[in-house]
Amino acid sequence: MAGGLTIDFGNCYTVAAYWRQDVRQAEVLYIPGVTRPIPGNAVGQAKRVYAAPSLISYGAAEAGEVLLVGQEAAEGLSGVAVERKLFSNLQADVITGKTVYSLAGRRRLSGQEIAGDYLASFISRAGQALGLAGEAAIMFTMPAAACQSEKIWQRYRRWLENAVRQAGFSRLELVEQPWAAARGAGMPLKPEAVYVVITVNADMVEAVIVRVTIPAGKENMADARCLMSGPGGCYPYSGGSGAFSQDDTSKRHLRVLSRCAEWLTGEEPGGEPTQLTAIVQQALREAERLGYPAGSLAGAVVTGSSVTPAIVAALHSLFTGIPVYDKQPLAAAACGGAALAAGEDACGYIRHSYGLRFLAVAGYQYRELVGAGMFYPSTGAVGEFTVKASYDGQQEFALFIYRLEDGGQCINEENPLILTTRLPAAKGQAVLTVSVSLDGAGQLLVTATAAGSGELLADRAVVAKLV
Repeated sequence: MAGGLTIDFGNCYTVAAYWRQDVRQAEVLYIPGVTRPIPGNAVGQAKRVYAAPSLISYGAAEAGEVLLVGQEAAEGLSGVAVERKLFSNLQADVITGKTVYSLAGRRRLSGQEIAGDYLASFISRAGQALGLAGEAAIMFTMPAAACQSEKIWQRYRRWLENAVRQAGFSRLELVEQPWAAARGAGMPLKPEAVYVVITVNADMVEAVIVRVTIPAGKENMADARCLMSGPGGCYPYSGGSGAFSQDDTSKRHLRVLSRCAEWLTGEEPGGEPTQLTAIVQQALREAERLGYPAGSLAGAVVTGSSVTPAIVAALHSLFTGIPVYDKQPLAAAACGGAALAAGEDACGYIRHSYGLRFLAVAGYQYRELVGAGMFYPSTGAVGEFTVKASYDGQQEFALFIYRLEDGGQCINEENPLILTTRLPAAKGQAVLTVSVSLDGAGQLLVTATAAGSGELLADRAVVAKLV
């Protein structure tokens, strides 16, 4: 089952992602004719990503004006007379508020209007690919420049609203791009964490340092759906009849501490990304003047379409002792946004300790499986144990999970996970080998195999929701 379209509109490429509920993960969306495969590389993009070049051209056909977007615009289409001018730098026109007019097809349009035509066409084609109805909510990432300036935020938001309406949809959701990128890159975040996002594209490099502003105890992101978040707060969105309303009642996710961006002028011979390093260091100096030294960073997230092994190596050297997250750099923001739209946490960690109860000579005792403060989703198993038969002939085994504070309290007493073996076991016989992990919603997952035969009895089965 697919659902939840998220669009990460960039100055070079636009990436769309959706949430697959059956496997509980975000997938990049392929849009026939619009996106093209970007090969994976050795710096975290394990598989190819489908992305659309952020380009548009206007053509004429017998039926009237034809818009060519993405790969269509890059290649052109037979049977369509394409204007010579190919429009690019579309996002930059919106961010800067550029009002220079150009002849686009038979019309004179501003840069923002041309960008709107591009995005509306992209939304429409993406919606068709997913089979979305007009009332479906579409999430967009808000660039760091908009997160830093209320004026840019409001202009960008209004432009998005117009593009969504033009595409025939009526519901809009927004998420800060640095927030979504951290989620998609696999970076665990706690309240008040400070981190840096470095975006490297073919034409520009940007370094933005942000601080998470979600207070402790409010880490679950399920309530972030249908929100329009902005510099003054995070606003509930009310769609329908083309109306986008807001009131100042909710929270924002992060605050931009410093941001530095420059157009790339080309690197010196030898491939050392010296311009990138200088921009990152400038952002770090600005953050340090605000009381956030580089050593306080929780991590560095790397995104963009032009991330090379040399760039990743330079960043690892620059952030010695600080984790660098370069997983799926081109698709991180889109996939992270799709996960957030599905209610997956971006800032999740377990606040209590959980474990199993077993009978020992001295009475019932507890074994901890998940400790307080553990991040989720986990990168692998967080605990393993063996289950033994309590009596001769036992074939069914129930897994009860206990919160260990206050003497132990069962949290799934009414709905335990029941594992059944093919053959009865003798008392004390090792029957099951079990490993547990955490998904993006903070749920405890169990994978169990039969001891001896290795038969898979449970594969990431949900046992309980941990908090």
